[in-house]
Amino acid sequence: MTSRHLTDPALAAVADACRGKRQMEVSELVAVLAWCAAHEVTEAEASLHTMTPGLQLGGPGCPWVSEFETHDLACVLGRSPDSCAVYVGNALELRHRLPRLWARVVALEVPVWKAFRIAEQTQQLPIAGAADVDRALAPTAHSCTFAQVDRTVASALATHCPDEVERQRREAEERRCFDVHLGHVRSLDGAVEVTGTLDLADAVDLDTAISSVAAQLGELGSTESWDARRALAVGEIARAQLALDLELPTGRGVTVYAHLRSDSDVVEAAGATITTEQLASWCRQPGTRVTIKPVVDLPGGDPAAAQALAEQVAAWLATGAHIKPVIDLSADLTSGGYTPSPALVEQVDLRDHRCVFPYCNRRRTDRDHQIPYDAGGQTRSSNLGRLCRGHHRAKTHSRWSYTQLRPGVFEWHSPAGATYVVDRSAEP
Repeated sequence: MTSRHLTDPALAAVADACRGKRQMEVSELVAVLAWCAAHEVTEAEASLHTMTPGLQLGGPGCPWVSEFETHDLACVLGRSPDSCAVYVGNALELRHRLPRLWARVVALEVPVWKAFRIAEQTQQLPIAGAADVDRALAPTAHSCTFAQVDRTVASALATHCPDEVERQRREAEERRCFDVHLGHVRSLDGAVEVTGTLDLADAVDLDTAISSVAAQLGELGSTESWDARRALAVGEIARAQLALDLELPTGRGVTVYAHLRSDSDVVEAAGATITTEQLASWCRQPGTRVTIKPVVDLPGGDPAAAQALAEQVAAWLATGAHIKPVIDLSADLTSGGYTPSPALVEQVDLRDHRCVFPYCNRRRTDRDHQIPYDAGGQTRSSNLGRLCRGHHRAKTHSRWSYTQLRPGVFEWHSPAGATYVVDRSAEP
């Protein structure tokens, strides 16, 4: 329904704004596709020129685009490299392999996000399979459910790729997992996410066991909510397992970073900011080994005050913690040779947090020499920055470049002439 059918002026204004937003999204999509056409490379070119590789981001039959050029596009869109790659892949899939759906998007009959949800699914299909999905879903794409999309794509996959269906089934068996995300402890309350992919029978058994223990906790007087009791039940089941006669690791180590900042004193452990009470409850468990590392955060501070903070934290914990030397993030440390020392690695990692390329959030990184080591660049804080592998390659093999203006502040220059400043010194 358009705004001219509405008698409520306020509601008509909302409808006009929604239509304008959809039109802007389509305009952006068309512009991105025009950019892709201008930076297209053939598969043969991509295989021959390894220094300027190409990416096939859509399904089979979609054009390839230059990998390094996509970094400029990601910055203009304000997206991470992974998010930009997904966007471009969906755009190419929609334009080149789903023509009926594309026509409805351009006519503002189907929102871009809904079309992208379909395009993301069809990229695994051969050309004929994508065409089948396009014919089936395009007429009702504006109203179909995600379950309908999944069923249609699964049918096309079974029709055109029966061997692929069997391969995916076997791979699904290998993807079974159960993860406790101790690397992402939630700040302050110390909560941890747990995820897993199980066989249905195993999942039913686990659910039954958790529900049974949660019910018993209620019968024993627990006043927690049902969800909270289920969470407690997992711990009870785990402790019951630990009571068996098994060879299990004993004791644990906790490394505490005591940060001295201009606004407050901060304690971090397990990668999260937490209360001292929560930290103390962890560290007082028998067999726990506690190491405290005082950190002077950017833009700098008093190392003596940081040392005093570490001693205060040790007193809070009352565990005989071992206090390490102060880590000053504004200091310009050096180490001999190409490979940075463990102290330099720790300082750079704490200073930069993650990849220092604009809008990049990747945490698995290299430590890049801004001035290459072979060209005389030293292995020191002022010449090192964290770069993910993709942006490390772009800096090395393309015309992307950067300078470190001051500790934690990086100025990037793109091949298209743009300048971006990444300021990690201001991040908590």
